[in-house]
Amino acid sequence: MPLRPAAQHAWEDTFRSDEAGRALPPRHHRLLMLDVAGSPVPEDAAHLEAALGALEERHGHGPDGILMCMGWGPGWFERHTRLRSPVGRPVPMARWENPVLEDYDACLHLASDREETVTQAAASLFGPGPHDQRGRLVLRETRSGFVGEGLPARRRPQAGVPAKAPLLLGFHSGLRRNQATEEEVSIPRGPLAGGTTMHVSYIVLDTDSWYEQHEDERAGLMYSPRMTAKEAEELVEDAESDRTELAAVAAAHGRVGHAQATGRARLAGRPRINRRDFATMDHGVPGTHFVSLQRTMEDFHATRAMMNAADASTHHGGIGVRRNNGINAFMDVRSRATFAVPPRAERAYPGLPGPPA
Repeated sequence: MPLRPAAQHAWEDTFRSDEAGRALPPRHHRLLMLDVAGSPVPEDAAHLEAALGALEERHGHGPDGILMCMGWGPGWFERHTRLRSPVGRPVPMARWENPVLEDYDACLHLASDREETVTQAAASLFGPGPHDQRGRLVLRETRSGFVGEGLPARRRPQAGVPAKAPLLLGFHSGLRRNQATEEEVSIPRGPLAGGTTMHVSYIVLDTDSWYEQHEDERAGLMYSPRMTAKEAEELVEDAESDRTELAAVAAAHGRVGHAQATGRARLAGRPRINRRDFATMDHGVPGTHFVSLQRTMEDFHATRAMMNAADASTHHGGIGVRRNNGINAFMDVRSRATFAVPPRAERAYPGLPGPPA
């Protein structure tokens, strides 16, 4: 059984790759959005850690078993600890957004290649049995989803999703070098050393309008107007997507690519966030649960600001804040939340004051 690393978010050494060498994340996911009941004591932390550890022992570490990552929100730190929250509260990230800015105490991300594993894990934590957390933690919401070849087409057969697509918009996400590494998003020092920060947003997707477009138009909006669908399908390494030529490409083509705009947030050519997003059909609506890890929330804010490409309209009159501007016209952010992810040894109620000396 693989050893469990000190960093909760260190998942990628367990991932397999497809024939082209693209990383394959776990196929099934749950986000358990949690609030604390009452005033926790050290015994509650021990009970939670025992439950999480038991799940790891039962299933093993990796997509064949289970991967877990537990983050704690600003409200947890403000209401229950003497620590300053390592993350700020969520904010709207575009002028057309009106998301619910959530204040959950915690979020537990469960992932596995086996859907029954994440279902059983959630039931073990919030159902009858020795590891039941009810009375200590309140399960406010369960968000579910999937990522992997064939799953979106089976879950949304009427939308025109390509049969082999791993995500609802039809393109690969796990290209080599288009993610910050787990080391790059790890916090090097301070009270959260060895951990990271996590942003969680729920995004509804207009897949009907997306698939009304020709496949080359979709590739242009996802990557760069110069890219065709055939070229996008063959991407394995990072899609550079003309990120340094946005003004000239926008002026020539009257549109901007999502990857092209977002890539401008890179530092020394390196991405600043590590995405753990997955598709969803929660509430019967196509969407994305966008989970990103980053060293600081500023890394997320900078990346999201570049994605908006608010300056693109100055290069061509046909480009608006959403029109012909990446995937902005096809997404609606319903909610945002922020969390601090401590190292594994401190994942149960981090910063909880101990008993008086």
